[in-house]
Amino acid sequence: MNRFSITLLLHKCIMKKSVVLMIVTFGLIVSIFAVFALNRWYPTHGHADWDEVQQFTAGKIPVNPKDFRSDFEEIFEQVKKKYPYITKKHINLDSIHATCLQRIDTMQSKVAYSLLIMEFFANLKCTHANNESILYPWFIQGDNITVIENRVFINHPSVFAIKAGLQDKDEIVTVDGVSTNKWVMHNSKYVSASTDATRYLLSALTILCSYTSSIKTLGIIRHGRPITITIHLQSKSFPTKEEEQNVTWRMVSSKVGYINVKSMQDNAYTEFTKALKHLSKLPYLIVDVRQNGGGNSWIGDNIAQNLIKGKRRNWNGSTISPSPNSYKGKVIILMGNYSCSSAETFLITMKESGDAVLVGTSSAGDTGGVICLFKTSHGIFYRLPVGHSSGSSPKGFPLEGKGISPNYLVPMKVNDFLSGKDTQLSYALQLFQK
Repeated sequence: MNRFSITLLLHKCIMKKSVVLMIVTFGLIVSIFAVFALNRWYPTHGHADWDEVQQFTAGKIPVNPKDFRSDFEEIFEQVKKKYPYITKKHINLDSIHATCLQRIDTMQSKVAYSLLIMEFFANLKCTHANNESILYPWFIQGDNITVIENRVFINHPSVFAIKAGLQDKDEIVTVDGVSTNKWVMHNSKYVSASTDATRYLLSALTILCSYTSSIKTLGIIRHGRPITITIHLQSKSFPTKEEEQNVTWRMVSSKVGYINVKSMQDNAYTEFTKALKHLSKLPYLIVDVRQNGGGNSWIGDNIAQNLIKGKRRNWNGSTISPSPNSYKGKVIILMGNYSCSSAETFLITMKESGDAVLVGTSSAGDTGGVICLFKTSHGIFYRLPVGHSSGSSPKGFPLEGKGISPNYLVPMKVNDFLSGKDTQLSYALQLFQK
């Protein structure tokens, strides 16, 4: 075919929009397939799939001492390239790197290397920057601890905690001979968190866990008198009769409904809509996300659509509208330092919409962003946030590094807790009365 023929053919194609559309469509398909093929057969180095994750206790990680340095260097290089908050959080990454290498050069213990990895990620000052492979060798199963006024208490202990000798409302005042506050502060160097308050809380929640010993000695205040007990920790998890529900609900009074959303995972949205159906006719509703560490942001978005009163801007700038069966009454949301990730995107949407009043303490300060999973060549899995498409909400609230403030700052009180009263829930009920 000569140049004239080719030119004529092109002119005919240009004159026929349908042909042009077909060519463009075909080109897009080819491009998409090419990108897919490149990602499929030439994946980015270090990336992994979530269903590949393998977990190990600290002393049984798949890295031998001779490989500690090379394994750490792989992690460090990915952090240096992908982690977006190094400058924002004033992290001296090169200094941290040098210090870690000095320790690794004389290190022979897998437990010691596991702790170093934990400490390295904690230095990134971000809840979503963490290892996915390393587990505690010893622990007490179940949610047993609460922190109030920086004091640590046993709260609704699990069967395993009770068998170990703990009782509800026990205050832990020493851990292995060290004051609880000092122990929590020291242990916080292994905890990934975006704010100091959440770091303290998450550190305290690991008091009944250990990387190095199966026994802990606790100083306890029980019914006003001090005692010392020795706790024998578990080495494996056991199935329990009752599965933890993502959502629970009840009627607090003839006018007030209460829904506790403990997670934004699995069937949480379906459970929420079922709960809301039972409470939809009541004039007042309390939604509790104080125990919610996050999950899928779309679940939080869908829950928000059941609570907003009109077309609103979502946390990510998109527009959302009320669902057909959205709640028509007044809403108060309970929140706290544990509220994280997609629980926080939900809180941002609800606060900026003006359709709910937030009560409690500041959230964890990390909505998550785009989370990527990585794997070293030796088998250590870890995750990093690689940033948001937008760094702030529609009204300018930062999506990482700062906890969302409630409309009413209401910390829990020790005296209320010891008497069985929920300070924040009681405050919310008083607001409804006003």
